[in-house]
Amino acid sequence: MRNTILGISAYYHDSAAALLINGQIAAAAHEERFTRKKHDSSFPSNAVRYVLQEAGVDYKDLTAVAFYDKPFLKFERLLETYHGFSPRGLVSFQSAIPVWIKEKLFMRRLLKDELGTLGDGKVPIYYPEHHLSHAASAFYPSPFEEAAIVTIDGVGEWATTTIGHGQGNEITLLKELHFPHSVGLLYSAFTYYTGFEVNSGEYKLMGLAPYGNPESARLNDFVRKIKTDLVDIREDGSILLNMDYFSYATSLRMVFEDKWEQLFGVPRRREESQISQVYMDMALAIQRVTEEIVMRLCQTAARLTKSKYLVLAGGVALNCVANGKLLRSGMFEDIWIQPAAGDAGGALGAAYAVWYIREGNRRVLNCRPDAMHGAYLGPSFSDREIERILGRYGAVSSYYDSFDELAKLVATRLAEGKVIGWFQGRMEYGPRALGNRSILGDPRNAEMQKKLNLKIKYREGFRPFAPSVLEEDIQTYFELDRPSPYMLLVAPVRTEKRIPAPSDYHEKGLYERLYFLRSDIPSVTHIDYSARIQSVSKDVNPRYWQLIREFKTLTGYGVIVNTSFNLSTEPIVCTPEEAYHTFMQSQMDLLVLENFVLQKDQQPVGFRASTDEGASEPDPDCPYADPRTGDPLVVTATGALNPTTGTRYEIEDGVPRLFLPTEDKELDGANVTDIVRKFYEKTPFPNYDNVDSVRALLQKAGHGLFAQLLNEQIPFDARVVDIGCGTGQLTNFLAIAHRSVLGTDMCGNSLALAHQFAIKHGIDRAAFAQMNLFRPGLRDGFFDFVISNGVLHHTNDPRRAFARISRLAKPGGYVLVGLYHAYSRQLHYARRALFRITGITSRVLDPHFGRVEAEGKREAWFQDQYCHPHESCHTLDEVFSWLEENNLEFVNAIPKPAGGTQLTPDERLFEPKDRGTVISRAWSQLCSLSSGYREGGFFIVISRRR
Repeated sequence: MRNTILGISAYYHDSAAALLINGQIAAAAHEERFTRKKHDSSFPSNAVRYVLQEAGVDYKDLTAVAFYDKPFLKFERLLETYHGFSPRGLVSFQSAIPVWIKEKLFMRRLLKDELGTLGDGKVPIYYPEHHLSHAASAFYPSPFEEAAIVTIDGVGEWATTTIGHGQGNEITLLKELHFPHSVGLLYSAFTYYTGFEVNSGEYKLMGLAPYGNPESARLNDFVRKIKTDLVDIREDGSILLNMDYFSYATSLRMVFEDKWEQLFGVPRRREESQISQVYMDMALAIQRVTEEIVMRLCQTAARLTKSKYLVLAGGVALNCVANGKLLRSGMFEDIWIQPAAGDAGGALGAAYAVWYIREGNRRVLNCRPDAMHGAYLGPSFSDREIERILGRYGAVSSYYDSFDELAKLVATRLAEGKVIGWFQGRMEYGPRALGNRSILGDPRNAEMQKKLNLKIKYREGFRPFAPSVLEEDIQTYFELDRPSPYMLLVAPVRTEKRIPAPSDYHEKGLYERLYFLRSDIPSVTHIDYSARIQSVSKDVNPRYWQLIREFKTLTGYGVIVNTSFNLSTEPIVCTPEEAYHTFMQSQMDLLVLENFVLQKDQQPVGFRASTDEGASEPDPDCPYADPRTGDPLVVTATGALNPTTGTRYEIEDGVPRLFLPTEDKELDGANVTDIVRKFYEKTPFPNYDNVDSVRALLQKAGHGLFAQLLNEQIPFDARVVDIGCGTGQLTNFLAIAHRSVLGTDMCGNSLALAHQFAIKHGIDRAAFAQMNLFRPGLRDGFFDFVISNGVLHHTNDPRRAFARISRLAKPGGYVLVGLYHAYSRQLHYARRALFRITGITSRVLDPHFGRVEAEGKREAWFQDQYCHPHESCHTLDEVFSWLEENNLEFVNAIPKPAGGTQLTPDERLFEPKDRGTVISRAWSQLCSLSSGYREGGFFIVISRRR
């Protein structure tokens, strides 16, 4: 009979599930990979279903369930902490206590309810302590019969650090450090202060540290201040934090910023702002202090256990710089680090704790190099599944029967400087991509790091990349004498591979140092001549090993660049569909899905914005038409020509100038279109002040569910036009995904900003044109999607404007319009009237002022919402009448005409919905009154041309 134990971690960050069958790991996965929410903390229902399905186990047949910590102890710690720090944090306590009661005090009931959705059966649930789960995840799958165990993270129940000893099937915890004194939270406090996100940005801080100047007096001053004012480091590695400087115990912020600013002489860096040298020095200072603490803790572990071996887990164990220095110290003969060292690994450790400690099973070391199966424990996909997904998207691919031929092709493309998405076998467990969900490049290419950061991952340019090296070739490139299969050890690049730095190296700016050629493998050589190494074994991952071997045969180098297969704002891809989406939304050149190969330049495109110079006939795939006659235009880089009439339109700064005025005098005898155009020429909207990179644009879109759903559901080969695009942020966002998107507007200044952003960031599928929506220079019936969001209500005749733009959609094409709502806009009008009477604006009156830090962007928002010269408001029934007049059928609306949930992440925007009744529509619109306070009173209607 099989003994099956399900391990679960949840409700803090990085939820996961793992399954043991007779003590062997059958499957494990992070919940974020299924929900696509980075660091998802919710109950891992998808991950649980996966591990059970992978092993062919029904929930009712489980032997036990193990949860990775003790909820009652955690609740006790929360209560005692607030009591100990009272009255500080009283307001925070009052707001948090209802959530704690639900999620901590009644955790057992919550877990039983969640597990009850998986099937019938009374399965016992066990609750090993948090750090015992970490310790079990580190020791039991390790290759050591006995070992010292060190676990270091933010906090579990009470413990923040433990030292233990593993022997056979037993673990003995010998020492504990208790909250609020925490190495992990100390490091997270500096993560926060240097402008990165806690619980996800710590690895960025580690990557920034080498940019600190090791010879500067400021660095030494920072280290001194940390060790004298913030933390007392004892000889055994235990610490005492000066809680006068830390606020995390009783609030949602990490530190008292005014005290830190007084101590260090610099304010907290704001996210996405420029990183100056002072923050680099601060990063290096805390990295050095952390390394000192870790070394002392491990010295204590060696002294207490007398062991030659060490195993590590907990979030701080992902600090591969500290791990590398620990290994090189010679303190232990060998060390092993759990690849899922953070909370996700607690799911596996909890299951192991039940198998070995609760049930007393004998531990047999029969797996080499360890019991983790290379951490390849997630889902895999068959050729048939991949072929079905590619067919759904109309993707162009080639299938290779021979993997030998495939490996040679990919190696050749890597050597040519191409960037390759590599999707093979089972997904990795843990935060690192290890060659099954990876993006690959040539480490010899000096431009590869810049390209991968800015054009592929869309992330900070300073971030380093890891080498994947043939296990047998490690010492050819790096000063490391053993395998490093999980990318958890940093080691120096060999001296003979290096290019010496100039004498003023540390005085140069960040990017001057970054782009200095440091070795013959520059794209994996960090600024301090180190590398975070993944060794690849032929036995553990034969396909990945063979690819690197082919690259070595071709180039002489048995090493390639490996980074995780995801954009910076998303988790690592899990499915072929997600891999295809990420491939299309980045500037990757090739995608390899098992034996299928897709080339970016072979994928279908929606339209061509221009033709070759000298063309005399209009291109049927070009969208432009004469705004006077409707005749197709011949558009080249230098101008747009109507070959029938000879009329020529200029192209200025890459933007065709097709604007023609209309006579729509209505406002005090003035031309409304002209008034609105002049208004936006003066204040382009939305402003680009805090959106100066593709990463920032993706982050902004990530805050808006509607934009995310559009990007997910509009096909990549669709023809899309964004009418009244303003500064083109939606146009550029949708075009990042290799989509053909045309943004049109009447305001030349706005279009100039849009075009400049597209050119600067290589978004070559975005095109822009200046035109009047009443006389658009576009072909009727050309587009699959016509989008006009927040535009028609600024015209003198929205009904006529809607009729005109709807003609641009082809039969079966969609028309999306967003308008101010006649009901919910009233709250905004009251707010506007108050401003005009008193001159007062604040985040209390308008929450948007509190969310926007960039002054220029805030001013653009204020002008658009409070000073606009012309706008109108509308209702669902009014727009429904427009649909009937223009041969369009209703598809969807927000708010929903029939009531119910308004918008969810799994919403299918373009699937027909119920248009409701007169009563349901009236009620739905009345219920939307509250949105006027948050969003300015907006509604959206989606229709389809019959």
